[in-house]
Amino acid sequence: MTTPALLVFICAHNACRSAIAEVIATAEASRRGLPLEVQSAGTHALPGYAAASIAQATISEIGLSLERHRSKPANADLISRAALVVTMTDAQREMLHTVFPKDREKVVSFDDLTRQGDVPDPIGGEAEEVRAVRDMLQASMPTIFTELEHRVKSGSKPT
Repeated sequence: MTTPALLVFICAHNACRSAIAEVIATAEASRRGLPLEVQSAGTHALPGYAAASIAQATISEIGLSLERHRSKPANADLISRAALVVTMTDAQREMLHTVFPKDREKVVSFDDLTRQGDVPDPIGGEAEEVRAVRDMLQASMPTIFTELEHRVKSGSKPT
């Protein structure tokens, strides 16, 4: 039996952006019938915290749930097992490149894949800001999945 590929999303605290990306990608993998494991983590996350309440409310608007989400810090095991790691910002990508240099080729930013710039951090903002991030991530999942499928099939570096 083959182990499903692992897709990891990274933001700062793993309370909003990466958690939202994780549940959207999990739903997309299920919709596509793909054997995929999806996780999220944060560059500065403390373990065990629930997703931000505004993120939970906003994701529930599209029929998904963050109820079971618990924050966790990015670590060497998670990054090394991943087929693809997508950071929300270029700065987070650079941080992971520095901390996990042997896995550098796996770590790309959202902008590297989509050319849409960094995913803004909506924490502390209004629901509309979180919705904009959610919609941005949801609209970009096909691009992220295309890159993941390419990497799983060929083992090559990001396009």
